[in-house]
Amino acid sequence: MDNEWSHDFTLPLLNLLKTTGNETAAFIKAQAICTSNRLLEVCVRNCNTSQEASIILAGIRSWHDSCNNLEEVRAQFPCWKENGERLSSVCRDQTVRLESDMLKFAKNQTQENIETICIDFEHFSHCFIQEHGKYCGYRSEVITARMFENNREAMFKMLKIRWNTLPASCKYTQLRRDTYSSDRYNENNSFSVTVSLLILLLPFVF
Repeated sequence: MDNEWSHDFTLPLLNLLKTTGNETAAFIKAQAICTSNRLLEVCVRNCNTSQEASIILAGIRSWHDSCNNLEEVRAQFPCWKENGERLSSVCRDQTVRLESDMLKFAKNQTQENIETICIDFEHFSHCFIQEHGKYCGYRSEVITARMFENNREAMFKMLKIRWNTLPASCKYTQLRRDTYSSDRYNENNSFSVTVSLLILLLPFVF
């Protein structure tokens, strides 16, 4: 359960790889999600401006980075598939702590609980990034780091829709610019968060 939660929470592409059990099927599914997200984004942008629309758009943008560089992400699928269980189990302690933080936040939406989430998310992401580099090499490490930084940035921006001031531990860090060989990525458009993170946070910010 913990491993499933960690993949679903942070890297939905890994979860697709696990659920399909096939690299080609996961890639086709990811392409379909990218297409659906583009259509949904157009639809939401035609709606009146609201907190709900802002949160949905933040969730959609979680896929922009991966969708724009899907072929390069796909190149990591073989190693991610081969080492999926190992990559999850080695970070189990960090996963359990962050999951507990989210459950506490669902019951009591305080600044103290937000701060705990931000601190433990740093430990959680550091573990996953480090282990991806260890088992799948430098390219996988920086791609994973980019995904986590995108998740982190969007999570904080979602929280700021509800709270004007966040704890110091929730400040942004500079996104790594060496993740993809392509120059197509625009840092100003990196409102990134995973679909699962959006689902987890929606009840708390409305």
